[in-house]
Amino acid sequence: MDDENHESGWPLRFDSEGCFRVLQLSDIQETSHVRDDTIALLRAALDEARPDLVVLTGDQIRGYAMEFSLGESEERARTVVRKICSPMVERNIPFVVTYGNHDRQCGVGNEVQEGWYKVIPGCVNGLVASHEPQLYYDAGTLAVPVLSHDGKDIRLAVIVADSGAGSGSAGYEPFDPKITSWITESEKELAERAGHRVPCILYQHIPPVQVYDCLRDACEGEHGVPGFRLHYRPGRTLVPIDDLRVSGGLKEPVCSPDSDTGEVAALTREGSTFAVYFGHDHKNTLVCHYGDMDLGYAPSAGFGSYGPGTARAARLFVFDEKNPALYTTSLLTYAELVGSKTGRPLTDWASERVPVSIEEARELARPAIPVLGAAAIAAFALGAAKRQRKGK
Repeated sequence: MDDENHESGWPLRFDSEGCFRVLQLSDIQETSHVRDDTIALLRAALDEARPDLVVLTGDQIRGYAMEFSLGESEERARTVVRKICSPMVERNIPFVVTYGNHDRQCGVGNEVQEGWYKVIPGCVNGLVASHEPQLYYDAGTLAVPVLSHDGKDIRLAVIVADSGAGSGSAGYEPFDPKITSWITESEKELAERAGHRVPCILYQHIPPVQVYDCLRDACEGEHGVPGFRLHYRPGRTLVPIDDLRVSGGLKEPVCSPDSDTGEVAALTREGSTFAVYFGHDHKNTLVCHYGDMDLGYAPSAGFGSYGPGTARAARLFVFDEKNPALYTTSLLTYAELVGSKTGRPLTDWASERVPVSIEEARELARPAIPVLGAAAIAAFALGAAKRQRKGK
């Protein structure tokens, strides 16, 4: 670290036992009327995990909700930010923020939202921007150094990146190559400061397309998920490759961008990044190996949108100071921490089962197509027969 930060005491460091804990919260997707179930999960997960840092990986705001088109959208959106950050503030837990495709849909850009977060006690975005400007790229894209327990070395870097916008119907923006270049240059900068390569973990919202390289066609009897857009083939579903799967699974399509701009390849070449974690696909929990890197999901941690019922969860990471790349991770679910019932059981039951993409809806409808087709043919034939009888 630079002299100023070293003297003032950079707050993020491994504890005396050489442990650093990170809690990932993704896809909270709330409106200004934040559900009690969401707050209950956040509070319970924070109390269980006792994290040193919380990472918010986008779609904190359900920007497409009708309330944001009814006026006062800025005040409504800021209310969401204030409410979902209050559990961290109450517990004096630092947090870092990046953004998803829905946050800006509320009508307020990420740059303005970044300003809201920065003034909340504990927000690391503002700390890095003011004390480590070379490690701050833009709203939602920054690198957070984590020091050794004695503060003399950089042992880990938590990097967050804004992975862009887009929609399921029109497709998602490809990862910005300028951000990729900034990440790899920042990793080199950290290595130069530390005198050694610094292990880095990257958090973003949208999954990279390389997740598809970790999947195979489902065999008969296996429950797979359809591909998304360019990866969709009628009648074909996908499951994780057993040898690459670490934990978790897929309950909805992998909704990555159509094109690959080389993010993962560049991170692999640079060599510091040992894992990339994301959200976006609310019901997925898969963690898999991709070369020397892990790719992994955190499911939705909020009840403002669709999700996996009471399996909504926060993802906990535990890093060891001696070798942060040999981390452990686990899910802290609503069912385990809060209970088996929510405040809106019918809503949550339905939201767990609704198709989340056109491709998924097509596959759900596929078994009914032959029946409907046969019925249509029978109806046509019956009508033709009646017309013939009338003609006679």
